[in-house]
Amino acid sequence: MSESKFWKIKQLFIFILVALAANFNYGFSTTYINTSVDQFKNFLNTSLSHRHVVMTETKYDIIWNLFLNCWFVGYFVGVWFSPIFNDKFGRKVGFLIGNSTAFLASILQCLAILWYCPELLIVSRFITSICMAVTYQSCILFLQECSPTHLRGNFSFLSEVSYSSMTMVGSFLGQDYILGSHLLWLCFLVVPFCLFFTLALFLLPETPKFLLISKDSEEQATESVKYYHGVDSDAKQVLEEIRKEAECENDPLEDSTTFRKMKELFTEPHLRMALILSVSALTNTVGLWALLLSSTFFLENANVESEVAEWSTTAMSLAYVSGTVTGGIIIEKVGRRTLLLLFTFLNNLALLAFVFFAKIRILIDPMKYGCLGALIIYGYTYGTGVGPISWFISSELVPQKHRSIAQSVAYAINTLMVVISTFTVLPLYSVIGSYAFVILYSIPSFISMLILFRYLPETKGREIHDIVNELKNK
Repeated sequence: MSESKFWKIKQLFIFILVALAANFNYGFSTTYINTSVDQFKNFLNTSLSHRHVVMTETKYDIIWNLFLNCWFVGYFVGVWFSPIFNDKFGRKVGFLIGNSTAFLASILQCLAILWYCPELLIVSRFITSICMAVTYQSCILFLQECSPTHLRGNFSFLSEVSYSSMTMVGSFLGQDYILGSHLLWLCFLVVPFCLFFTLALFLLPETPKFLLISKDSEEQATESVKYYHGVDSDAKQVLEEIRKEAECENDPLEDSTTFRKMKELFTEPHLRMALILSVSALTNTVGLWALLLSSTFFLENANVESEVAEWSTTAMSLAYVSGTVTGGIIIEKVGRRTLLLLFTFLNNLALLAFVFFAKIRILIDPMKYGCLGALIIYGYTYGTGVGPISWFISSELVPQKHRSIAQSVAYAINTLMVVISTFTVLPLYSVIGSYAFVILYSIPSFISMLILFRYLPETKGREIHDIVNELKNK
């Protein structure tokens, strides 16, 4: 094997490691509970019986909803910790704090199962969700700031590839015939991996952009470039491009507070435009989890047989993973703008197709299977362009100083949109049927597409300072 080919494999392995360090636990923890609901119900019943408390449907609903929805609250809280850790101490330190705390939370989760303590289970899930918000943002910053410019899109896609893969693994392992009937082992699965990824992160250098711009350490930045780009890379040229990015900022070396950076995000026109574009892109991601996790309900409502509907989540997950792999391969050939706009449009068509088939099946019953096909296409188009690009595009639109805070604000707004739509979609669906998708997802997505079409620059193969200067001139 030639030295060049060996380096490409090693480089890919490094960035896969970074992606999995955040998304192994994140993806798994998001979905494993959805296929092991009955076992969790048994756990709660046994826990209360040990205290001589009778489990009622009302008590179960309260505890279960707390367990499920504390994730959204914790993630929203964690989003605001990210700029504090990642800007003040560095992307690596933020990553390590998130992962090491998640490791401790995973141990607490196992103890909660052993001790039959639902309160500890809820607390551990809450802590995990805070950590996942921090590590996910650290991961995107790492992938963006360490990648060679011509591979930035490919390596950034690894985050969504790993996340989608782990959501599928979590759903699969949560089945009763795998680990779903053994909650302790299901929860313990992430413990050794959390420890492994935490230890592995110690070996990785800090990102070259943070080292040069924030720490003003050219020597360390040079070593970081050689580590991530290869020893034969032109480190001086890479650092020169990073310096140009620093020049895009007012007083780049000034130790601005998080509050001041947030203020600048809304008062500086180019930063405000970057935020609007980031939120617009993320608007298209809102519908995924309601559709993925409630697909059985939607299909059964369309009169699809229960046996077929129950497999819809698996089919949609496979399509999602396949889409992320496809997108990761073609992103640097097609470009972010083209891929995002094209697949957002196709994603919307899939959603409208579901609405159409759900209504026409009343007249022609076999057309109900078109609903299943529409959901599968939705998963694939989401993975190919909509989801992955939307989650990392904010990092390509702002300079290093504001990257973390812009990411946090965009993610926080997205979290609020997800919570609102998730709690709204089922009640609204019960009233107006599949038209709920049009109101909650299609119309906002169409508006966001207009904004992106008008203002989003192409970022493929371009240095950040070049992209930022284009936004300044708009």
